[in-house]
Amino acid sequence: MLLLSKVDVNLLEFDKRTLSKNIVNLYFNDETLSETSIDYQRGDSDYSNTFELSNNEYLSYHFSMDFSVLTLYTIGSITNGKTVNLFLPNPTLNKNYTFTIQEIDTKLAINMILRDGVVLSIALPIDFLHSDNESLGENWFNILNPYDFTVRVPHLLCAVSAEFFIVFLEDGGLLGLRKCENSYLEPILFNDNSYLQSITQIFTRKQSTKCERAISCVVYLQKFLIVLTQHCHLKFWNLQDFSLVLEVNLAESNYFENAVNRTYEAPGEYMTMFSNFLTIYLPFGNGIFQIAELSVDGKGKIIFNRKSVIPTNLSSSSIWSLVDLAMLKPLDFNLSSSYLNIAVLWKSGCISKLQVLNLSDEDMQAHEWIESTNRSLSDMEAEQDLKVNGDTEKGYLNLKTRYSEEAFKQAHKVLSENNIIILAGEPCTMDYLANLETVLRDLKNKSDEVSSLTIYRNEIIVTNCLRRYNYSVFAINSTLENVYYNIHNEYNEDDLTRYLKSLHGFSTTLSRQVLSNVAEKFIAIVSGEISKSQTLNEKFTSIFKSDLESNFEVSNLKLLFGALSSLDIIALLNDLIYNHINDLTAHANDFIVSIIRDGFSSVVIMESFYQVIFIQRHFVFQVLLTFAFLDFDSTSFSNQLNILLDLHFKQSLILSLYRIDKCLLIEDVFAKTTRPKLGIQLGSYSQWRNFLACCLSNIYDSSLAMNFYFMRFFDTHVCRYQTIDDQRRFKSKLLMDIGWSFYIRDDQVEELMLAMMFFVCDQYERAYEFFQLHDYAVSIAESLPLCISDLANRPANNIWKPLVSSFKVPYRHSSYYYELSVLFFRGNSVDYAFKCIKKSIEYSMKNVDIIEPVEFRQYQLKLYLDLLFHFSLFAEGLDVLRFNHDTLSDDIRKNYFEKVLQSTGQSDTFFATLLKLCHSHNNSLYLSISDYKIIKSILASQLQDNNWTNLKKLYCFHVVNNHERAAAELMYHYSRLNPKDSELKRRCFLIVINVLCTFDDERDRWILNGSEILKISDLKKELENI
Repeated sequence: MLLLSKVDVNLLEFDKRTLSKNIVNLYFNDETLSETSIDYQRGDSDYSNTFELSNNEYLSYHFSMDFSVLTLYTIGSITNGKTVNLFLPNPTLNKNYTFTIQEIDTKLAINMILRDGVVLSIALPIDFLHSDNESLGENWFNILNPYDFTVRVPHLLCAVSAEFFIVFLEDGGLLGLRKCENSYLEPILFNDNSYLQSITQIFTRKQSTKCERAISCVVYLQKFLIVLTQHCHLKFWNLQDFSLVLEVNLAESNYFENAVNRTYEAPGEYMTMFSNFLTIYLPFGNGIFQIAELSVDGKGKIIFNRKSVIPTNLSSSSIWSLVDLAMLKPLDFNLSSSYLNIAVLWKSGCISKLQVLNLSDEDMQAHEWIESTNRSLSDMEAEQDLKVNGDTEKGYLNLKTRYSEEAFKQAHKVLSENNIIILAGEPCTMDYLANLETVLRDLKNKSDEVSSLTIYRNEIIVTNCLRRYNYSVFAINSTLENVYYNIHNEYNEDDLTRYLKSLHGFSTTLSRQVLSNVAEKFIAIVSGEISKSQTLNEKFTSIFKSDLESNFEVSNLKLLFGALSSLDIIALLNDLIYNHINDLTAHANDFIVSIIRDGFSSVVIMESFYQVIFIQRHFVFQVLLTFAFLDFDSTSFSNQLNILLDLHFKQSLILSLYRIDKCLLIEDVFAKTTRPKLGIQLGSYSQWRNFLACCLSNIYDSSLAMNFYFMRFFDTHVCRYQTIDDQRRFKSKLLMDIGWSFYIRDDQVEELMLAMMFFVCDQYERAYEFFQLHDYAVSIAESLPLCISDLANRPANNIWKPLVSSFKVPYRHSSYYYELSVLFFRGNSVDYAFKCIKKSIEYSMKNVDIIEPVEFRQYQLKLYLDLLFHFSLFAEGLDVLRFNHDTLSDDIRKNYFEKVLQSTGQSDTFFATLLKLCHSHNNSLYLSISDYKIIKSILASQLQDNNWTNLKKLYCFHVVNNHERAAAELMYHYSRLNPKDSELKRRCFLIVINVLCTFDDERDRWILNGSEILKISDLKKELENI
């Protein structure tokens, strides 16, 4: 039975800051500076493990690049602390087996034997790993050569204490190394004949069978060294006099036929101790575990007392190799009895399996194998990502929300290297998505490959993965999780399990699309999208008729009803709700609140939090689904169904938010559950379980409208909206989809929020619709949520600050629509900007009793002008310029006239409109004197190149504004500028004479040429001489 579930932990998901600032590379000589500082950054390792420091932190270490680089970091905070890479002068001699790591005083003591036979001894201050300010200093490593390892090659290294090490040699011998002054290592030979045998082999050229070679070792009471040899002998060495005091042949037993011929293939973690109990893995049959109890008698003699021999329960057809094992105190599996547990980690290729052997009593005969899932819930659900009926956008979103941004970059790179690409602007195809998913899944499987086992806080089972910053933590399943993960397994079942299994079996007969549609309808009941006037029975009936009536088999429904007929449904629903979903028994004193952020604990909580809610929602939905097929008594079930609908709504909302930004969501969860909002220090399974229960209780107690968790996302992705990149646009779009589905209908605040979400997602038509759905400036000005009302105090570059500030001014209506117009104008949605600015001016003209600041009126009219000119509405624009001299200064008006008259695309149309309007006002002047002078000066400035077309413009402008004499003088002066062009000069004189002839009084028929008066008669004479 699966009682443990795998939870993926990637520390980089929570600590998103770049690690480059915190990576420290340490070198031992100049030769390691060249190429080794490049490849290790990929993150793949040869071996990894984790152990606890005295300050309760956990240090993770990884070997990479063929055991030539050692990486160290603390898992609690990979960004605040350092990631230290040690580039070794040579690779280690025998992988990680000739390596030890200890904490001694305030330093990390690392010792290893390298391939050239030297011993590298390193001492790193613990504070150096935690603090950016801590320097390493000098003399932090020594290279020693305590023994000539060319004859007797080291095979295994064991640290007995800070001063004493034991080297296991390939010939089966043992060599002690004792630290002396100045870090010198003194060799000590153990009392055996292996040295003489080794010398004999050299001179006689005999090959050793190496059957005495050590495979695994542990230290007992700091007095005895227990060594497991390759041919399954257990040797006990006295560390006081270095003598062999006991040898046990584990192969000599009646239990195993031909066992003597079985040996270990390589060194490994085949022994583990807990108190006085020793567990040994033996490679007999399909693998067995020998459990013994150790003791020391009054004479100091060690006693080996065999307790039990337990075979593995692995299939004989499968090939599993033991990776690691650990004994630990009994875990809370809710079993009838438990005395001791043994965690066993297996591996087959890249696939791993964790089992826990539960020993029921002190005799250690009765036992039970407890299984775990070897895939996380996310990995299981990933199989459904591309089952989207050809909807490539939805398929891409599913992949995008499941895998990290780093994985996506790496996957795209792999596809590109194989010439599988999508050109910019082209939509994804299902074939491309299938290839992308395959690469992403392979990368995920690679990052999950295990290396070793760690018992975190002496209880929580953790596997260390070969990819840096990646781990797997195994959670003890809740009742609902047990049902979910064992849905197809037969075991002793209670009524609730049978009920939930029956519901699950029926739901699998319906298509995914049908289930998705029904789930949306359940959300619509709570949000008010389905009419609130209907009874609960009517709402479920409408869902049945619209989505289920023609999509199920009657025989399957009969099977379901038959299974449920013997169950007390009301009692089971109450049990499900109050005992297995919203557990009110957990309290804040049931866990330890963290005063500093613990990255490892945070990610564990984040991922397990998702698992719990996902599985709870799975069963809540299936319960609701069955009621859509029932003609139920609303008086009997209404209370439970309303609670379940509320739970389903909130669970669906939280899962949707998790897909957008799981780290932001868990920060909100921590903020609601702990002070100082940093989560907990994960110390035990009970604390883990209790904290999750508190988190869920807070979620289920949260309000529907303006939900706390949604508001934080809204604040981050909408209220703080300034500039947008592809990643942010992606998240904003997802949030808008959530907002549309989950917003509470007829709630004006949520409808304003929805308008803002539509806007940041460039859906301007919907945004405009919702922005003017209500009179927000009056109806909700005093009831805005803090994240919106606080926008008025945000920096000036926040796009929402002016809009929210408009609610607080007396002229709020005109200001509100003006600010909306600014937003749409900046978003290049000029149609809606124009509609909004017209509404703003309409309010200004209607509410004349409300005083508006001149500055506001100025900005309002300027934006109106910009939009009028954008749409080439020149007549309206000219009216604004003509009638608002008290608001628009001469400089402002000049700027607008200048801009349009100098515009390549608009100048001619605008000027034609201007002439037409001026001409149509025969009885009065169209332009004021100041506007006339402004336009005249602009047109005059365009005459510098003596352009005939520009001359005609100014001439016509003078004429239509009843300045004929100025027009005539303009034409005369132009003729003087071109004295050699007689035809042009003649034409100009004719125009001037014709203009003067229009004057009724002959005495008015003159022009000025500087200070000289030229009469029409003078002009005619000059014309005759041309």
